[in-house]
Amino acid sequence: EVDKSRRLFDEMVQEGVLPNVATYNALIQVLCKKDSVESAIDLFKEMIGKGYVPNATTYNLLIRGLCHVREMDRASEYVGLMRDDGCEPNVQTYNLLIRYYCDAGDIEKALGVFENMGSGECLPNLDTYNVLISSMFVRQKSEDLVLAGRLLVEMVNRGFVPTNLTFNRILNGLLVTGNQPFAREILRLLSGCGFFPRNFRL
Repeated sequence: EVDKSRRLFDEMVQEGVLPNVATYNALIQVLCKKDSVESAIDLFKEMIGKGYVPNATTYNLLIRGLCHVREMDRASEYVGLMRDDGCEPNVQTYNLLIRYYCDAGDIEKALGVFENMGSGECLPNLDTYNVLISSMFVRQKSEDLVLAGRLLVEMVNRGFVPTNLTFNRILNGLLVTGNQPFAREILRLLSGCGFFPRNFRL
């Protein structure tokens, strides 16, 4: 599929049909999906060399590709390059980094990305919170579950509606780890906002 896509791309150019950013993005996506990230980066450089300006989709495709092959440091470098080129990272960019850091078990770096979002103009969305909260249960640490509770309160205060499963999972996790006072506080705060977890008794 990669060879076929590249061949069609080259034939199109040879026939005088000029590619555009969307065309480059389509081929970069194919390359990244096949874990041919280095080839995608070469195409990215070729694209820039020919005067095309990459957009947020271009960068996000490369960042996703690098994350997928566990090149997290290079993915972060491309976020910096994205900014340098005047293309501001969006919520999808940050969510990619957070998701893959969480998948790799690097919760601290995921939280660092999350904090950078909060300090800028790109605010977390529901997917951001769901990924982070789910990752808080991996290590089964008391402090992680407390943070999950804080994230739950924050997301509700920002107007997002968590599932009943998320409610119960966090509250039960806090109880199991000896954080009953905080569980009660969360239940009280969220009940005041009109959220009532079902099938839960404190």
